Amino acid sequence: MVKKTLLASLLSLIAASSLSVVAHADDREGSRSTRRTYLDLIHISKTKGVRGKLAPIVRIVSPLNGALVAPGESRIGAGSPNGTAFALNLEIVTRDEVKVKAREATLAPPVFGIRHVPELERGANNPDFPGLFVFFDTDLITPNGTILPKFNNFASAFNVLGTDDTPGPGVTLWAGWHVLESIPDDVDEMTITVAVVDDAGRIGLDRVKVRMDRSKASGQALTPATEDFPGGEGIEDPAGPELSMIAPRVPTALAIGPSDDSLTANNGSLFFIQVSALDRSGAGIAVNETGEGSAFPIGLIFDPAQIPLAPETPGGPTPGGSNRNYPGLRVTFDVPLRQPSGNVVPAGVNLAPLFDLAGSEVDAASGAIRTTADWVVGGSLVLPPGQETVTIIASVTDNAGRTGVTRSVFSVSDTVSGQDLSTNP
Repeated sequence: MVKKTLLASLLSLIAASSLSVVAHADDREGSRSTRRTYLDLIHISKTKGVRGKLAPIVRIVSPLNGALVAPGESRIGAGSPNGTAFALNLEIVTRDEVKVKAREATLAPPVFGIRHVPELERGANNPDFPGLFVFFDTDLITPNGTILPKFNNFASAFNVLGTDDTPGPGVTLWAGWHVLESIPDDVDEMTITVAVVDDAGRIGLDRVKVRMDRSKASGQALTPATEDFPGGEGIEDPAGPELSMIAPRVPTALAIGPSDDSLTANNGSLFFIQVSALDRSGAGIAVNETGEGSAFPIGLIFDPAQIPLAPETPGGPTPGGSNRNYPGLRVTFDVPLRQPSGNVVPAGVNLAPLFDLAGSEVDAASGAIRTTADWVVGGSLVLPPGQETVTIIASVTDNAGRTGVTRSVFSVSDTVSGQDLSTNP
């Protein structure tokens, strides 16, 4: 059996039909990235995926395998904020008491996610998720018009990370990235490969292939402008968007966060919500994927000024509203949400303005546009005495006023903070 580095193993995975890897403890700093090998035996094949003793299960849940994405408008030396703008979302399931090093984080100040641009530019590990390795088999062109070389580790590009409490041993981690970058003109198809290494050095892997849809210049062009949204919540309609709540997955349990004044942006509930809306009627779902025009960094749809402030909150009371970057999205809890600022948002209020990012892709089978939106919940859930579940309702209204709805009910974890479900690096 030949010893190979993790990077070499992943390159072989892309090129070969099967592979076995024995890795051992080793860590050398290279000029652009870190060379690492790990103590684990894994077997990889096209039909059986990754097999290893209780290694993490890794799934790329967005984009879907075979989907089409827009190439983006950046060119070398001529950058643009209008990149490919799809959401790259990961699901990582651990299956025993061994944890994965990760710092759960949403965009609530002063945290602002897990993205680290200096590390991204040199292909270094993400310090908030050091066991994550993400490779593209093509260069990416940044919004500044510079190149991120293919097979660099792109883990530091990710924006947010959350965790929920899977039944039995283990947990489920989720990570999301709004891909700001663009794809070179000569690329028609690309492979995305993801590896996650747990605290025991065991490796889980997944990969997807996506194709370029060059009929639209960017992901932003796949959906109508938010100014075109007619307004209103609409009525649930079978012809409305096909909605799925990908994360969290029932029957997982949610950490609800501290119930006292110890709540901060770092120790709240910190579970991940992913809402996927397929525009099956073709009416259009208005989204500003880049968040262009807001006060926040490009690529984020965070719109916290639309969350109502209670009368006792400094600056309150103020009315709530929809997320101006995704006005057709509505997400509610059946319990109040207490924010780290101390503001309490009543049950039933639209929490969509707190969503972190959105991205769009083209469904390979139907040609319909699928929009994915993510949020890591940074506050605490305030459960009334005796209540043991949390109901989350998500809806999306298209530009014809038709609404799709999905509902999920979750139990409550014995673990107070989502950060306690993983090892804080």
